Amino acid sequence: YIAFGDVTISPISLNLQGESAAFVQMALCLAIYLTYPIMMFPVSDVLENLFLSDARKPPRSYCPSRTFRLTIVLMTATIAYTIPNFGKFLELVGASICTLLGFILPCMFHIKVFGRSGMKIWEYFLDVCIMIFGVFFGALGTVEAVMKLMEDDEVVTEMSKEMLEL
Repeated sequence: YIAFGDVTISPISLNLQGESAAFVQMALCLAIYLTYPIMMFPVSDVLENLFLSDARKPPRSYCPSRTFRLTIVLMTATIAYTIPNFGKFLELVGASICTLLGFILPCMFHIKVFGRSGMKIWEYFLDVCIMIFGVFFGALGTVEAVMKLMEDDEVVTEMSKEMLEL
């Protein structure tokens, strides 16, 4: 943001020009291509165990398992392609779910596991402060992300065109 100011385009790689821009974009594509299987493995493993496993049968066979994984890949690709502004959707997920997972739930679990009587007063106070912080900024980020989802994309498109002309 410091380099491009108010005309910064999202994603940030669109602000770069020349050979370095092509290199960065290729590196990002390669990173996504190589990390997608790692991110999807736990999801597909849990879903395969839920839908394809049967205690009376031997472990899953090759064909149904691969067909199921292919279906999951095609579904995620379709979702990513059909959502017009996926970055705004990710902002909503990050502001709401990630705040919950990163700030609120760990403190709640800490209080639940140790109980108020099993904790020092400063530990309990710190957990409560972190939860209040998480709720406040999670709500603030969620409201802002929803407002961005509802905002007109023409303004963003015009700014993008101006930046590309420079």
